[in-house]
Formats: sequence, structure tokens, C-alpha cells
Amino acid sequence: MDCEGIFLKKYDIVKWDEFTVLNNDRTSVDEKISKKVITKRELLSHLKVELSLLNSCKHKIKDELEKTDDVIDTQILVLLCKRIIDLFDHMHVLFSIDEELLYYYINFCQDNVSYITVDQLDILLAAVLCTENNQNIWIQLIKLHLNLNNLDKLMNVFQEGVRSLKKDSLPLWKILIRHLRYRRPDMVHALLEEGSSISYENISVEIRLKYLEWSIEFKDIDATRDLFNQLKDLEPESCKLYLAMIAIECEVPNYELDTIRKLYDDACNLFGRNNIGVWIDYMRFEQNYGCRKFKYGICNKAIFRLERDLLGNLMDEFKTLDREFWDALGREVIVID
Repeated sequence: MDCEGIFLKKYDIVKWDEFTVLNNDRTSVDEKISKKVITKRELLSHLKVELSLLNSCKHKIKDELEKTDDVIDTQILVLLCKRIIDLFDHMHVLFSIDEELLYYYINFCQDNVSYITVDQLDILLAAVLCTENNQNIWIQLIKLHLNLNNLDKLMNVFQEGVRSLKKDSLPLWKILIRHLRYRRPDMVHALLEEGSSISYENISVEIRLKYLEWSIEFKDIDATRDLFNQLKDLEPESCKLYLAMIAIECEVPNYELDTIRKLYDDACNLFGRNNIGVWIDYMRFEQNYGCRKFKYGICNKAIFRLERDLLGNLMDEFKTLDREFWDALGREVIVID
């Protein structure tokens, strides 16, 4: 009697005659697969039977472990997972696999990551590549390979996902950067370098911000300033990049006001035509940390720079900013600049 039969009999998971029927069905399914005469419904039905048996065995093992400290052989879970993976592989070869089944199968792999190896999942990647470009499926596939902790396979899946999803692949970049940030900073560095100049603008702009964050954490302010000077020249220009660098400079001990003012001046000149927010941020910075009277000069520049239909909103924001100042100090306080 094989280990599966011994386990099923010992823990009374299926009756002996039921196990005999199951083995007969397995033989029949294998023969039909080899002759390519099995139907998709038959194969899917048998796949569900094997999944049900796997879940029954897992529940039984969990129950037994709660009762005793004895070591329980879990080899049966490895065997059942392999059988299910083989059935899925045959499903991919013989039939088209819909997205619902892919979700179901990826979830199965996630739930049983301890009993499978990454080499068993090559067919899964091929199956995903045969479907419509579904962002959620690629996200789940990336997370699965992160759990399997095989970085070579992970990067292959990531690159395939980027090629398939193109501009919609930003979540894949974010997941890898987040999960590998401290485990493999060298790989994250390479990802940030690549992503900062990728042709999809929605991705490159976001990755450049993450690159700055990474640089100040893993390097120093001088390296981050050099990086900013490189990134700011890449297309498309981004106001967010300047604001991110300003935020970094503001965290530097004994920061230089003129350094931050230069960044704000550049941002306002580049993006201030139709962006009230960057002008208000600059004025708020001078009001809170710099020289309050400079705020009025910045407002005058904004009036000449902004598009005319935005001037009303600018003045409303300016008045609100002024009220913030007086509310914080109190009306009776005399302010001397």
C-alpha cells in the first residue's frame, strides 16, 4: 500500500471502496489524457475531486496537530499538489483556460506554497500569457512568486507582466519595490533605474519619486541631490518630483533656505502656468519657515504667471493662507518681519 493509501486509511478520510473508485477514475483520466479524448468538463470535474481530497487531508492534519505533539508525515500533501498541478498543465495543453479558473488555480498555489516548487509553475505563466491582459491576475502571480522566494523566476514573471500590461503594469513595479526594498536593495536599485526611464510616462513619473525616497534612505543627501539633477532632466517633467525633493531638503538638519527657495522657484517657473498649488505651497513655506514678507512677492509673480481664469482661485487661496497665519498667532500679536 502506498503512503497515500496508508494515510487515508489511518485517518479515515475516505472509505476503502471510495479510494478504490478514486484510483480507477485516476487511471481512466490518465488514459483519456494520453489519447486526447478527455473532455474539458471531465478534466475539470476530476481536478475538483483532487482539490477536495487535498483540503480534507489538510484539515485532518490540522486537527491532529492540535491534539498531539507527534510528527505527522505531510508527504501526501506534496503528492496531491503535484497531481493537481499535473492536471492543470494538461488542461492548459488541451483546452483554453478562462480567467476564473486561473484565479482559482493561483489561489490554490498560494494556499499550498509549502508543498510546491517554483519549477512546477512554468505552465502557469504560459497559461497567463495566453489570456487577455488582466492586471489582477498578474498581481496575484507576482505575489505567488514572492512567496515562493525564487528571485530568478520572480524577475522573469515580472518582465513578462510588464511586456503584457505595458502602461498598466505600475502595480507590479510597486509590489516588487515594496517587497524587495530591504531584502534585495541591489535589485530594487536596478528596478528604479529601469523604471525611471521607461517609455510609459505614468510609470516613469511614479518610479522617479520612489527612486528619490530610496536614495535618501539607502545613500545620503548628496547622492540624492545628484540623482534629482539627473531625474529632473528626463521627460516628462514632473512637478511632483520637485515637491518630493523639497520635502527631502526640509528634513535635512539645519537645511538651507536658499536651496529650498531655488527648488520652489524652478517648480513655479516650470509648472506655475496652470498650477495654483505649487505657488501656495511656496508662499506657505515662506510664511511658516522663511520670511513672511516674501510671500507677497511670490503672490505677485503668480499673478503675472498664472492663466487669467485661475487668478480668482489664487486670491481666495492667498486669503485663506493669511487667515491661517493670524489664527495661529492670535489677532493681538504684532509681527515684525
